[in-house]
Amino acid sequence: MDGSIDPIHRIIVCTLCRDHVTGVRSGEDLCADLHSRLSAQHEPAVARGFAVEGVACMAGCSRPLTVAFQAQGKTAYLFGSIDARADVGDLVRFAKLYASLADGWCSSGQHPAGLAGKTLARIPGDPAGSSR
Repeated sequence: MDGSIDPIHRIIVCTLCRDHVTGVRSGEDLCADLHSRLSAQHEPAVARGFAVEGVACMAGCSRPLTVAFQAQGKTAYLFGSIDARADVGDLVRFAKLYASLADGWCSSGQHPAGLAGKTLARIPGDPAGSSR
């Protein structure tokens, strides 16, 4: 990557989701872990290109923990049934893929294996220059 990644890329994590088994809210911990792992990447442009944020709910309550990827003009993704410990590496890998895609669009076959079956939504972005 060339270092010109726009920092409008966002990873948004639900902070209210509770694990069905443990009842633990792990969203805040996942935010911190994602931020740390992105910062530790050997590709600093990826880390600078993302903001990691927590939000109080994304209405994915039946499939907690939910995580979204979003950027202006790009397809947005919402993942559910995320395991804060087991899936963090795949979320970082998806962040790198997402940053590399001009329009954000990719097939589920391009997602890291740990995210298979966890896509809740893929929302097309506004085409550049579209008028409303």
